[in-house]
Amino acid sequence: NIVYSMQHRIGLNCGKMVTGNMGSEMRMNYTMMGDTVNLAARLESSAKQYGVYNFVGENIYEETKDEFIFRFLDFVQVKGKNIPVKVYELVSAKDNADNHTVNLIKVFEEGLDHYYQQQWDKALAHFKKAEGMEDHFTSRNTTPSAVFIERCTMFKDNPPGKDWDGVWMMTSK
Repeated sequence: NIVYSMQHRIGLNCGKMVTGNMGSEMRMNYTMMGDTVNLAARLESSAKQYGVYNFVGENIYEETKDEFIFRFLDFVQVKGKNIPVKVYELVSAKDNADNHTVNLIKVFEEGLDHYYQQQWDKALAHFKKAEGMEDHFTSRNTTPSAVFIERCTMFKDNPPGKDWDGVWMMTSK
């Protein structure tokens, strides 16, 4: 029973990196380094904020979008980087997707369309509907829909301005 209730998060990214044994003869460590690895680490740590377990970068999405179902989650700038990236939740293999999940993603992404156009009331309506559809993720402390409900409420009271590019700044590693 414990195995079935275990939870984990993973951040996936692909690209160039350096891997191998590093260190001295006295203390050797097999590791990997590079921007690709750093982004994957940032994705893993930020997955909790969105209430997702599989958080992937745009490179993974582009390489595997024909095989898997993804939910576009956000356009973020991770701490320590100047260039924003699109991030996705890896939901399931294409042949395992159910109608409920596909409909949830559709409603959520419609909410995102309104969010990026600063149409806060319309976005809120879609995210609230999506939140009601996220009930099959019972072990999550939060959901992507709840995150965007909170953001829309905040932006409705304090609009980001006409030059807002939709990028969410991640403030922690």
